[in-house]
Amino acid sequence: MKKWFHDDLFASILKNTGKLGSGKLIGALLGLLALTCASRGMSAHDFGALTMIGAYIESVSAIVQFQSWQVVLHYGSVPWQKGEKNRVKNAIRLAVGLDVSAGLVGMIGGIIAVVLFGHQLGIHARYKHLVVLYCTLIPGIGASSVYGILRLFDRIDIVARQQVSTPFVRSIICVFVWIFHGGLAGFVLAWYAGILAGQLYMWAGAWSELRRRKMLDALKPSLFEAARHMPQGMWGFVWTASLTTLLETTWEPVSNLIIGRLLGTSSSGMYTLALTFLDAVQRPAKLLEKSYYPEVVRLDPRTIRPWKLALRTSLLSALVGVAATALVYIGGAPVISLFGHRYASAAPLMVWMSPALIFFMAGLSMEGVLYTAGRAKYIMVVQLISVTCYIPFLIFMSHHYGLNGAGLAYALGMVWLTFLTFLLTMATFIRRRHIIPPHEREEAL
Repeated sequence: MKKWFHDDLFASILKNTGKLGSGKLIGALLGLLALTCASRGMSAHDFGALTMIGAYIESVSAIVQFQSWQVVLHYGSVPWQKGEKNRVKNAIRLAVGLDVSAGLVGMIGGIIAVVLFGHQLGIHARYKHLVVLYCTLIPGIGASSVYGILRLFDRIDIVARQQVSTPFVRSIICVFVWIFHGGLAGFVLAWYAGILAGQLYMWAGAWSELRRRKMLDALKPSLFEAARHMPQGMWGFVWTASLTTLLETTWEPVSNLIIGRLLGTSSSGMYTLALTFLDAVQRPAKLLEKSYYPEVVRLDPRTIRPWKLALRTSLLSALVGVAATALVYIGGAPVISLFGHRYASAAPLMVWMSPALIFFMAGLSMEGVLYTAGRAKYIMVVQLISVTCYIPFLIFMSHHYGLNGAGLAYALGMVWLTFLTFLLTMATFIRRRHIIPPHEREEAL
């Protein structure tokens, strides 16, 4: 174990994780304050409506967004190390172009869908105007190129501060909404303002960083012109990475919508509370993966070093998962009690869901090295198989066993996903000598 921490790259990952973790800890406490105000300032039904609105926006954003941050890192990291600014600019311009196009399509499509099919989606007519307002955030929610830019230049400090800005703005407004009885509309505005503040802060940081390096022209969006100067296979990578992330992000919002439809809006609120607490305790592993990914993408996947790094990160994440599961069993019920007795059923739900933490965290680092190895297509297949099995299983378990059945379905789904991911990782490692990294491929032009 001591050798791990003498590895400069692994030590750098832990250092960046610490920076992200400090911001995330403060953000989690502020987020807990916002949730407490919302749960005590509304009925269980209205609280469930708030979570349904958020789930709808997240689902639409996931459907339309491209993984533009991966374009920046995969096609910009090695050229940046070599001083090839034009190739870096080209990757950023393409990423921004993807974000702008997808964001506008998502916003317009989301508004049309909720106006025409809101009832079928489980959204009550009296909430439609709030959902339409929330849809204007979709372009910013799905715009991940800004994260790629900041990580490319190793500005993890800006990312860490952004994790505080969103919950800070949200919690301050939530306190006032609670005191002055602002109701559902007031809390929706609080969530809206928090997300908007975080988006603006990130883009301001990226703009400042590019200006300092005299690369502001990289923010000019471009699709087809930039794509002509990208390596072969770029569009295949973009589409498969985006579809994979779409499948990954459907687990929580789509589960929420299904539970709301089958078990009622209040149950949807319980499920969201459980997921929020689980998300909070698994944050250290997610932050570790965020710090690890930009580092592993700079390594040659034909050597053994990135695979060792992935294994170390996976084992450390699994240990964090064990601690997180124990924390849920010990502290889950007391935390849920802060929200009031109406939400007590969320505590046993978390017990059913918490074993998923160990497997989910253990598999996080595998995707990074697989993407670096050019296995985006196979990651998508793994996600597709997992989601295809999970959704009908969730419906069956929710229908027959209620909210706790939904929790068990979530846990077993994560176990299945992790098992398939490790099988793919082993197969890729065995054949690593046949890998051609993205930056070594010829231009598509």
